[in-house]
Amino acid sequence: MFYLLRRAVSGGCEGGSRKHLSLSTKAPYPAPACLSNATVPADLDLIQVQYVLRHGARYEVESGIEYIQEIYTELGDCVPHAWLKPDMVNKTKAAELSTSGYATSAKLGQRMHQRYPELWSRLESNAQTIQFVSSEFQRTIATANAFRSAADPQNQTLPVKVVPLDSDTILAMKLTCPRWAAAKTTVQTQVANEISTFDAIHGAELQAHVSKGLLKHSAHELTTEQIQTMYRLCGYDVSLYNEHSHWCTLFDERTSALLELRSDIRYSRVYGPYGALINQHIACSLFSTIVKDIDQALRNPSTASSIFRFGHAETLMFVSNLLGLDQALGLTAPPITGNMTFEQSLHRGFRTTALVPFSSNLGIELYVDQTSQAFFRLLLNERVVRLTGCTSDVCPLGVLRSKLADDVGCAYADICQA
Repeated sequence: MFYLLRRAVSGGCEGGSRKHLSLSTKAPYPAPACLSNATVPADLDLIQVQYVLRHGARYEVESGIEYIQEIYTELGDCVPHAWLKPDMVNKTKAAELSTSGYATSAKLGQRMHQRYPELWSRLESNAQTIQFVSSEFQRTIATANAFRSAADPQNQTLPVKVVPLDSDTILAMKLTCPRWAAAKTTVQTQVANEISTFDAIHGAELQAHVSKGLLKHSAHELTTEQIQTMYRLCGYDVSLYNEHSHWCTLFDERTSALLELRSDIRYSRVYGPYGALINQHIACSLFSTIVKDIDQALRNPSTASSIFRFGHAETLMFVSNLLGLDQALGLTAPPITGNMTFEQSLHRGFRTTALVPFSSNLGIELYVDQTSQAFFRLLLNERVVRLTGCTSDVCPLGVLRSKLADDVGCAYADICQA
């Protein structure tokens, strides 16, 4: 029996917010206030969705704990004791999904159930019509399970499939790509030079602003690197504890945007579009899989599988590179530099706060019209994004195929060979 899904419910409304701080990869997920279907023409039918998602809010990774411990030691007498949360220096919790990460993942799963109601109804006839795939990390597996439990309360779907780390070319691809690892090392000098330029221009301003918020001055002048760690603690405060009155009181919109820029100098080169060429193509295996599943759905719409894949911030950044999301999200600009003006920095397309907050996600909705012509709609963090080349939110599938033409079917082992 041939049947299609109706239009998805999506996008169109935003929630209110308090002081807006740009918190880079430690930003909380910006959940929409409501769901709307305003941008999908009535004559289109949804046959499949595929999502790539970042894990929910996690504790600091082990390599970052030493920097937080340094701040706790250096500033223990300069901030209220309540600011010094033991969880943030507890190595037994390092990189694990937090309680708030579980909750946000579950709420996202609930919204996906509401967004695609008839998608879930197909489970009654085939448990494989919705699938969940995760990289082999505690934080991604736990995120996938929390999401699945909330999205499928009747437990009709199959368990989360975990991709072994040593063969993961789609979610934790940086671990199986020697060429990327070599490029990461090569780019460090450029990153350090740009950050040094940034610090020379903005370091004094950041030092003066942060120092005003301390109970008393530190015995030693804070370095910009220490201020960056305090900024990360602000992000963790908000994302893990919904706490805005501790570390975040040291920052305002301008200083947080500057520190996001400082972070993005590195992210945009190590993972983003301004680094080595491999950054532009390392997601080719993932997109080859996505396109294969799209083609299968178009051949057999009644048995199409929708897939939710759970990875990492860098997974989404690599996906963004291949799709050119920096051009879709902001002004076309030169690479992010330490001496770019503040105004330029606000209009750049590569901003990690918007692109890869905790629980970030990118969805591809596949539609057909009454003549079986295929279309897609792209959603970033549940908001519609229009790729370059698209003249409307719902865009001919050929535009996506053209954008991916050089990467679909790639020989991953060959392109990743060091």
